[in-house]
Amino acid sequence: MGLEAVKEEILNSAKEQSNSLLAEARKEANKIMREAEKKAEEMREKNDLETKKILDIIKRQELASAELESKKMVLEAKKQVIENVFSEAKKRLESLDDKKRESYIKQLLERAKSDIEVAHVYCNKKDIKFLKDFKAEAAEIIGGLIAENKEKTIRVDYSFETLLQSIKENELQNINKILFA
Repeated sequence: MGLEAVKEEILNSAKEQSNSLLAEARKEANKIMREAEKKAEEMREKNDLETKKILDIIKRQELASAELESKKMVLEAKKQVIENVFSEAKKRLESLDDKKRESYIKQLLERAKSDIEVAHVYCNKKDIKFLKDFKAEAAEIIGGLIAENKEKTIRVDYSFETLLQSIKENELQNINKILFA
């Protein structure tokens, strides 16, 4: 075997080893690429899931916010309707005819007498004529009366404004049921 043959055999052996190493390196590179692609896909899926979760949370928050705003608007509208009802009631009380006014004043006076010993009465100037037995004084009320004892230490307020406010505070749930059922 000549030097040339040995050289040829060494070169062939080196080529085989080189080809084998290159094939192994390509195989390893392909394996690394597949793993990297797999990890990238997993990360993409994980990010998609996280993004979807975040979007779902944002949607729920927006829906809850919209519901709350809607409820606020409905509540405000209901409040406005109730205010309008009481405003209308006040207007009707202000414009009662004399016969009704006198009837209400007498009923309220009897109620006041059952609560205190009435000595002083305050009422709307239109109603003074209905209180002949008392020294009645004009007050800035739309109707009804305010009564005091002789010493002016005890007062009962049966003015229409106070009565309306009392009805509003004590009967609000029933008013809501009647108006919005």
